[in-house]
Amino acid sequence: MTRAAVFDLDGTLVDSVADITRAMNRALEGASLPPVGEAQVEPALGHGALELVRACVRAVDGARADDDAFVEELRRAYLAAYAADPAPCTRVHADAATALPALRDAGVVLGVCTNKETGLARQVLRAVGLGDAIAVVRGRDATRHPKPDPRHLLETVARLGARPEDAVYVGDNPVDVAVARAAGVRYRHVAWGVPVDDGVAALERFADLLEEEVPAWRR
Repeated sequence: MTRAAVFDLDGTLVDSVADITRAMNRALEGASLPPVGEAQVEPALGHGALELVRACVRAVDGARADDDAFVEELRRAYLAAYAADPAPCTRVHADAATALPALRDAGVVLGVCTNKETGLARQVLRAVGLGDAIAVVRGRDATRHPKPDPRHLLETVARLGARPEDAVYVGDNPVDVAVARAAGVRYRHVAWGVPVDDGVAALERFADLLEEEVPAWRR
């Protein structure tokens, strides 16, 4: 039996809103559009770069949000700006920096299932010191079925060599709740995430997973 823990990235493992907003504003500036604030960016996270860009364009120039060619061009500019300097302000949430290596060392295989592009996700994880702890990163570009399709999560679990019943998924928003339920994977909701009232178990710190997922003799 392989125990696996899979994490969403933005909003779950890391607080990346400031860096995403900065990159978005560089792209908007290049298109002669006004800037957005973190309050406009944060609710749009979790659905991939295209939807993020579209939401930000809608916030500053609604008439152009339905121009697919323009949104795609802006998406490319945003991703280039983000990849150039992805994490100067990004920080891990709670005790991720110590708890995830401890989980790995105790034999739990760790993965990230995110709608961020895989390469960018890896850059961010390395920047915050979690690159070595994560065995598998499966971004939106690595699957034909990105979240909210549960197959994205199931593919990540399979790549870790685990079964759905032997995995736990940790997220921060209602989409993550729905994905885990549809995939038949146990779910934990981080306490700093979007409030949900679906009876999901809250996770105050990542170290709690060590007690839940690892037998005492292996800790």
